[in-house]
Amino acid sequence: MKLKCLTYHLKEALSLTEKISGKNITLPILNSVLISTKKKELKIIVTNLEVGIEIKIPAKIEKEGENAVPSKLLYNFLSNLPSNENIELETFQNNLTISSSNTSTVIKGYSVEDFPLLPTIKEKEDFFSLPVKDFLLGLNSVYYACSLTEMKPEIASVFINSQKNTPLTFVATDSFRLARKNIPYTFTDFSPLLIPYRNVIEIMRIFENESGDIRLIPNKNQLFLFSERIKLISRLTEGNFPDYEEIIPKTFLTDVTIDKVLFNNSLKTASIFSGKLNEVKLEVMPDKKTAKLQASHSDLGENITNIPIETSGEKLKITFNHRYLTDGLKYVPSDKILLRFNGENKPILITGIKDNSFYYLVMPMKDI
Repeated sequence: MKLKCLTYHLKEALSLTEKISGKNITLPILNSVLISTKKKELKIIVTNLEVGIEIKIPAKIEKEGENAVPSKLLYNFLSNLPSNENIELETFQNNLTISSSNTSTVIKGYSVEDFPLLPTIKEKEDFFSLPVKDFLLGLNSVYYACSLTEMKPEIASVFINSQKNTPLTFVATDSFRLARKNIPYTFTDFSPLLIPYRNVIEIMRIFENESGDIRLIPNKNQLFLFSERIKLISRLTEGNFPDYEEIIPKTFLTDVTIDKVLFNNSLKTASIFSGKLNEVKLEVMPDKKTAKLQASHSDLGENITNIPIETSGEKLKITFNHRYLTDGLKYVPSDKILLRFNGENKPILITGIKDNSFYYLVMPMKDI
C-alpha cells in the first residue's frame, strides 16, 4: 500500500473512529484501525463488534493494499502534525511508514487477516431515506430517556417505527419517563427498530456534521446507515418495546400553559436547593393563575418561585425529579408549553402548544 493524502482528512476521520476502537484486552486487533485502499478508494475502518464504521477520504492512491495499526497511537501522532500538510503512507509487511516534509515515522501494526470483516450489503437494496439532520433530531429528542442498565435491553434502546399513514416515530423510556418524537416522513414496510443506547450515542456523534440524506437499511439483527462518505453498521436489540401508547393518558384534569424558558430557568434555580433525590415540588393554583416551585435543603436553605400561567381544571401539588423535567424541556418545539395533569400521583404530560410532534411523560415522586 502506498498513498498520499492531506493530514486534515486523515485526522478528521480518525477523530470520529478512534473512540470506537477502545482498549480491548482479549482482542487487541479491535484496538486498531484498518487503512484500506482497495478499488482506488481510501477507507478508514474500525469496529468493536457492536458498531462498525467505514469512512471514505480523498487521497492519491499509488499502490493498493491494507494495513491495521493501533488507532489511538496513529491519531495521537497525527494530532501533532499541521492539518494542511500532505503526508505519504506506505506499508512494509505489517508496519506503516508515515512521511511528511519534516518527519518520518514507523508504526508497528497487526496482521490484516486478524481484522474482523464488516458485514456487507448492497446500498441499492431497499432502503429508507431522509435528511440526516432530521434523523438525528429524532434520536436527540429521545435518547436521554433510555434506561442505562442492561437488565432490560429493550428499554436500554431507542425504538424507531413508521407505519403507513403514520410518521416516523422515535421513542425511549426508562420506566420513570418516556420521550416520543414524530418526524414528518412516512414509510411502508418499515420494520420496527431497537438501537442500543450506546450505539445511538455513537451514531449521533459520527453523523453530527454530515449533510444531505441518510439511508437506513435494516438487515436481520443489524442496521446499515449510509451517508455520502460514511457507512455505519449497528447491532440491533432483540426483543419487543413496551406498548407505550397504552400508558399515554387520553383525558386530563388540569392543563397549564407556561413559558418554556421561564419554567426551565425556575427549575434550574430550584435545583440548587433540592435534596439528594433531586426533588422539586410544583403547586398549581388556578385561582391565582400561578404555579409555585419549591425546593428546600436542610443544609443549604430554601427557594420558592412563583410563575405566571394560564390554566384550567383542578388545583394540585406534585413532586418531581427536576432533572427529568429539564432533560425533556429543551426538545419541546414551542416557546409556550403545555403541562397536562391527571392528579397528584399520576404522570405529567409535556408537549408544545402549537407543535405536538414531541411529547414527554414523567412520573411523579412520592411526596417527601
